[in-house]
Amino acid sequence: MNFEPIISIVVPTYNRAHLIEKTILSLLSQTDNRYEVIIVDDGSTDDTEMVVEKYLSDKLSYYKKENAERAAARNFGTQKARGQYINWFDSDDLALENHVATAISFIASQENATWFHLNYSLVNSAGQLIRKGESISDINNSLKKGNVFSCNGIFVKKEIALANFFNEDRALSASEDYELWLRLISQYNYICIDTITSLIVQHDERSVLMSNPQKLITRFEKFIEYTTSNTKVCKFLGNDYEYFLMKNYLILAVDLAANGHKKEAKYYVKKAFKASKLILLERTFFATLKHLIV
Repeated sequence: MNFEPIISIVVPTYNRAHLIEKTILSLLSQTDNRYEVIIVDDGSTDDTEMVVEKYLSDKLSYYKKENAERAAARNFGTQKARGQYINWFDSDDLALENHVATAISFIASQENATWFHLNYSLVNSAGQLIRKGESISDINNSLKKGNVFSCNGIFVKKEIALANFFNEDRALSASEDYELWLRLISQYNYICIDTITSLIVQHDERSVLMSNPQKLITRFEKFIEYTTSNTKVCKFLGNDYEYFLMKNYLILAVDLAANGHKKEAKYYVKKAFKASKLILLERTFFATLKHLIV
């Protein structure tokens, strides 16, 4: 590479040989060329390396490491990055051709852009629109309610990313991004841009069947433990601390109830109610009750 990239796009992947080629092609079809793509293979046992190999170039590099989950793969790629900003992109999603250009244009207009988010659309495997990502006017309030961001849309200044790695606790996997966003927003100014630059592809492999609820319970308990033990995050949550606890216990409860784990769901409904009586104003609460009754 005969130039210093502005953006480093880190793509963690695991056994996505049948999906990652479309992702790569979308990332290599950008209108602005001032970027690099770093594929981090988290110990795949399929043909991922063979698929990626034909796209290797000065612009696209490939690393294979022992399996340690997506957080570790993202951190590994971040350490390899040469760009001024890091963008973590999922290996089953698609970048629109304006993805890099929109980010670079924003960076050029904002001298102190520390981290920001570009919007996305959710589509099915046939490319049909399901919904557009949420247009966020009150960023702080939205993030207290849940993870409204897509990893694909997040861009973080490299030095900030290196000082704030994803939590590599495997039990936290699938909530490690939300935990990081809370840490970042509690320390740095953040801007949300409504321009859509990526597509999240909703496919069957993205759905998680819970034959054993313990993994989901552990994940939520770990998430709550890490966030509520961080003094900066707690300061950010402020008076919404109890509401934040309630929302997370309630989301866990509805997922458990929807998958038939009623005993566990009732336990977390009680914990949510104890955290905040505002549970009575939540539609998710009534959805949980419906699952428990049926």
